[in-house]
Order: sequence, then structure tokens, then C-alpha cells
Amino acid sequence: MQVSELNIYPLKSARGQSLSEMKITHEGPEGDREWMLVDDSGKFVSQRTLPKLATVNAVFDPTSLTLAFEKMFFKIGRKSSFSREVKVQVWNDSFTAALEPDLYSQALSQYLGVNVRLVRYAPFSQRRVLSTQKEWKPEVRFADGRPLLLVNTKSLEDLNSKLPSAVPMNRFRPNIVVQGNLAFEEDKWKRIKIGNVILSQPKLSARCNIITIDQQTGVPGGPEPLKTLATYRRDGTKVNFGTLWIPENEGTILMDSPVEVLS
Repeated sequence: MQVSELNIYPLKSARGQSLSEMKITHEGPEGDREWMLVDDSGKFVSQRTLPKLATVNAVFDPTSLTLAFEKMFFKIGRKSSFSREVKVQVWNDSFTAALEPDLYSQALSQYLGVNVRLVRYAPFSQRRVLSTQKEWKPEVRFADGRPLLLVNTKSLEDLNSKLPSAVPMNRFRPNIVVQGNLAFEEDKWKRIKIGNVILSQPKLSARCNIITIDQQTGVPGGPEPLKTLATYRRDGTKVNFGTLWIPENEGTILMDSPVEVLS
């Protein structure tokens, strides 16, 4: 098995960025979900309620974040001031983030049609992942639950074989796409090694209405593929597709890196 695709999402719920190599930090892929939009109360904003976010291009490099939409384009330096702190909430987690300059928030608000503020995960931010090992206290930035989402190409092939029209991999917004051997074999993996990075403490990824949104146009396309997925991937109230992981170490994952199942 090997890696067939690598992606980050610099601005949570905005368009993804494809990579040829991915630097893994203890908080997840470098640049992944480092920025986020929040409403006036500090609660995170996503495609769940604002599908148009999918049309915002977000490109990360080690020095900056570039955002582009319609005819607007601006670059935010990563060495910008962290002087403005704001309380934010991602699901049940409340913590402190840095508020970016108002100009960027105003431009995004005008484009999206709702009042939002642009925030960044800062050196003083701290959001812990629920770990099964008490002595290990990993962090995650603005991702929903764990730092990395892995999807198997065979699992998507299995789903597409049941759909009236096939959907692309970007509907599921994975960080790592693995060219596997069997559909949903990733559900059983407990610890894996990709390149020189070890991932563990997996959790099945419960899916929501975002997978029904066209990631190029930001337009919802009806009940599929969530409707079909629910017919055979339901676990209680959850409909699972893909697995979420925590990195045990820092390192680099390359395209075509081998994937080794350790347990």
C-alpha cells in the first residue's frame, strides 16, 4: 500500500491544497486548519451552515497564507502580530486563538454574506486531543477531532459502486489518501507507519452534510452520497467513512510513501 494523495486545508472548511510532501508536526500537518472563521460568539463556522466556504481558495506556505475569492486576493504573513486574543469554540472545546486584522474579516464577511472573524491558532493556543494514554497529551488545531484524516481509495470505489453518480475524493476532505487493498480495511488498523511517521489512536470519522456539497462550486447536490453511505456504514447515530489519527512523532510524508500496518 502507498500514499496516492496529500492535502491540507489551511482555512478550516475552505478549499483544500494538494501537496507533494507533507510535514507532520505534533499538532498535525503543517499549515492544516491553522486558520478558521468564527461568528460573533466565537463559535466556528464551516460548510455545514455556509457551503460557499468551499469556493474560498486558501494556499499555505511557510511564510504566509494566501486567500483568494472572486476578484479579491490577499496574503497574511505568518509572522503577523498575535497581540489580539479571542475566545473560540470548536464543538465542545473552548480555547484562545489570535484574531487577525479586521480588514480580512470584513472582506470575507462581504463575500460570504454573513459576519465572520478570521482567527489563527497561535503559540498561546492550546487544544488537547482526548488521548487513551494519560501521560500523552497531544494537541490539535482547528480540525474537528483529531489532527489527521485518512481515506482509502478502495473504500471510495466501494461507495461509488453503489451510487447513481460517482463522487470525487475531495468530498471527504482527507489529509492522506491511501491506495489500499480492500475496502474499509483501515477501520481495523490500530497503528500505522507512513514514511517516517507513526500514527496511532485511530477513531472512525463520522460524516455530515459536507460530503453532499460540491467542493468546486460550493453548491449542495442533494442527499448523496450520505444517503447511500448511511445504508451500510451506520453505527448508531453516526455514519462513518475514513479514519482519524494522532501522530506519535514529527516527520515527513511523501507522495508514494509506503504504508505499513504495525498493528
